[in-house]
Amino acid sequence: MNLGLQDTVALVVDSHLGIATAAAASLANEGAILSLTAPDSYHMRHVEIELARSNIPQDRFRAVIADLNRTRDIHRLVRETLHRQNDIGVLVNTVQELEPSDALDLEEENIEPALARNFFSAVQLTREVLPHMKRLGIGRIINLIPYSAIEVSSGGTLSSLSLAPLLAYFKGLAFELAPNNITVNNIIYFGVETDDSEDDHADSGGNGDASSDSGEETGADRNHHEDDSPMHRMAQPCEIGDVVAMVASSRASYLTGANIILDGGRHRQYYA
Repeated sequence: MNLGLQDTVALVVDSHLGIATAAAASLANEGAILSLTAPDSYHMRHVEIELARSNIPQDRFRAVIADLNRTRDIHRLVRETLHRQNDIGVLVNTVQELEPSDALDLEEENIEPALARNFFSAVQLTREVLPHMKRLGIGRIINLIPYSAIEVSSGGTLSSLSLAPLLAYFKGLAFELAPNNITVNNIIYFGVETDDSEDDHADSGGNGDASSDSGEETGADRNHHEDDSPMHRMAQPCEIGDVVAMVASSRASYLTGANIILDGGRHRQYYA
């Protein structure tokens, strides 16, 4: 099936995270041209190696070192992407789970940085990209959001309160952008395999709030997640990435305002 992504420029945020790397590879395999971000050169090198393993030619992607906590880096990221690749047709926001913390212990100094990292950075980058999508007359905004956005776990209150507002904001944005042929969808995922080596360096880029690779799980949690899943396994990152490519495609032009839950059937509510 032709997804209609040939030479579409896709900006994939925090592409050093395993799930975002997989999304970038899936988009590139469908012909998209990539603009990628990572917080430092070490993580960007990791992305380049992973894309090379996926047989993505180096001339199909460009890298920008950017800290999305900084407004000036967001401006520079969009400016450099437009300078190199002329437009932005797809934006993939990637947000992260945060260090475990109890609700009773939360203070403003904990909450404000969490909202800045997950909520405000995604909102600001989206707003920066939107004028260019409107100029094109088409766009796809896809948010990769951990399961904490819809379910609070023990010690996960800080993650949930920084992620749940994204669902409300992007739902409203989807409604407002529909007449512009710009779709907005969330992919909410749970139980994704990741490489232990990534977790060893997850905090080295200055995003010290992140406790793991964007909610992807390894080690002691594996057996619990596999037992809790009707499929009795975890997802490979490429399985999430391929759904990103589908949602970004011209074939998904009527899909907007959706929360797509990718959890191997763990979610038991019949209406979400």
